[in-house]
Amino acid sequence: MIRSILLLSFLISFGCNRLTLPPRQDQLLSGEEEISPFPIGKFGSRFIYMSPGEPKTLNPLGSTDTSSSQIIGLIHGTLTRYHPIEEKVTPALAQSWEMSSDYKKYTFHLRKGLCFSDGHPLTSEDVAFTFKALYDPRYPNRSKDFMIIEGKPFKISILDPQTFTIELPSPYAPFLTMLGIVEILPRHILQDAFDSGNLLKIWTSGMAKTSPEKFVGAGIFKIYSYQTGQRMLLIPNPYYWNINSEKKRLPYIDLFLIKFTQDINASVTAFAKGQCDIMDIPPDQKTWVQKNETKRDFKIHDRGPSSNISFLWFNLNTGTNKEGKPYVHPYKLKWFSDPRFRQAISYAIDRQGIVDGVLLGRGTPLSSFYSPANRKWHNSQVTSYPIDLPKARRLLKEMGMTVHEDGKLYDLTGQHVEFSVITNQENQIRQNIATTIKENLKSLGITLTLQFQDFNTFISKIDQSYDYEAGILGLTGGGDPAGSLSVLKSSGQMNLWFPKQPKPFTPWQAEIDRLMDLQIITMNESERIKIVYEIQTILSNELPLIYLVTPTSYVGIKNRLNNIQIPTSGSILWNLESLWSP
Repeated sequence: MIRSILLLSFLISFGCNRLTLPPRQDQLLSGEEEISPFPIGKFGSRFIYMSPGEPKTLNPLGSTDTSSSQIIGLIHGTLTRYHPIEEKVTPALAQSWEMSSDYKKYTFHLRKGLCFSDGHPLTSEDVAFTFKALYDPRYPNRSKDFMIIEGKPFKISILDPQTFTIELPSPYAPFLTMLGIVEILPRHILQDAFDSGNLLKIWTSGMAKTSPEKFVGAGIFKIYSYQTGQRMLLIPNPYYWNINSEKKRLPYIDLFLIKFTQDINASVTAFAKGQCDIMDIPPDQKTWVQKNETKRDFKIHDRGPSSNISFLWFNLNTGTNKEGKPYVHPYKLKWFSDPRFRQAISYAIDRQGIVDGVLLGRGTPLSSFYSPANRKWHNSQVTSYPIDLPKARRLLKEMGMTVHEDGKLYDLTGQHVEFSVITNQENQIRQNIATTIKENLKSLGITLTLQFQDFNTFISKIDQSYDYEAGILGLTGGGDPAGSLSVLKSSGQMNLWFPKQPKPFTPWQAEIDRLMDLQIITMNESERIKIVYEIQTILSNELPLIYLVTPTSYVGIKNRLNNIQIPTSGSILWNLESLWSP
């Protein structure tokens, strides 16, 4: 039986266009839904979100960028999820689980009556299919890195439609946490594509434009429509497993509207004008945005140090392209591969100047892979690189580099030391940081060429063509160190300095691999912290990533939103299903 909620239609204005949404139709309950602990709200809410960039894909296996991952997370469900306020793993699609005494076997129980957004039952078969796809070599994906221990996959055994076991080769400390990033795929929709080898070719952003009904998931929402370059409309999944205390299916939001903007500046401007409900505010824009608080009825909240990190890195890839041409010119690769060169660059960067000039004092110089916001895992005792030009010059001199009469730095073969740095043009802070570093390196006689490119081109260069010399990027930090496996391990798809290495290309990379594997099987937390500290020490000595700054984190939220709880790190929308507005 179908229960129609609230309006028979929902009219939304987009310029001269008016869109009629179908009536909301929430399905009857099974009795094992999770009851939200938040106060009862009002159904029929509308939520507007600005995204500085469009999704490259809507396929969970193919996602590597933030814009794609954020939308995928709204339309797909996971077995567990992380509660950022209580800092613990909580049930999601899996209602409960038991763990064996040797920490190697878990028995999971799915919620009774679970369904995908098309009404098809979600069972243990879908979980097994998801892991089969995740491990298939035809479909490289980020999640696989988190579901392998010592090079071995996990074994999934189906006991009944609601019960299955996952057996691990060895103990895996962050296992339950990492399950929260594996979206469960609908076997009844994707089996044919899997069998034919086309699984990564479907659920593209183009398909979302022409056939949004083909996207089936177990998340809060489902796709209603998508207009490239403009917006995406999401409507409630009528089978979502979370309910309020009156036993009505959540979310309260009837329409989740994602508007796509050219860059973060355009998104922030839209928020300041009252055109969306929530926005992370860059520290350099806080002052002017805050002037609109009363007029636009919002408040900017200070979350403290951000868990995000920013860094400069060099392309250390020793491979060649299809034409046999090295990704990086050999003489430049020789510079980049020498840790003394990377250390010299690090000593030449004025991080406090970046904090003061770019972030307007709202940030902190960064010296470690984990931000100070990640209190449990951050190692504050690693090698730091305060600006020290004499030390930088000594390191370069050790390499045989000298400054000639023209004021430029040359290597032993007479090559001028110059290189290009790419970053995405949508991020003004990164552009300003790059410009500052360019000026800093002039003091060493190094010429830096800046290349600001659109985000998709930027991402394609660093994870597909490898046609670049150096880059500036940021990563969202926080959470368990296992989330860094894809970045830090030599085999990782997101290992920026040398992705998917056939084998570790240096002894220090091999040691990072060993320690990353060791920390994930160490169940004693204090011992695990020591290992993660050691990893950070190696990274700060070898500097495959030259850490820059971490900003103070600010978020702007419309005052009309209810049930908001702001965690110190992680997504503000962690309890999106319980948010509502009058």
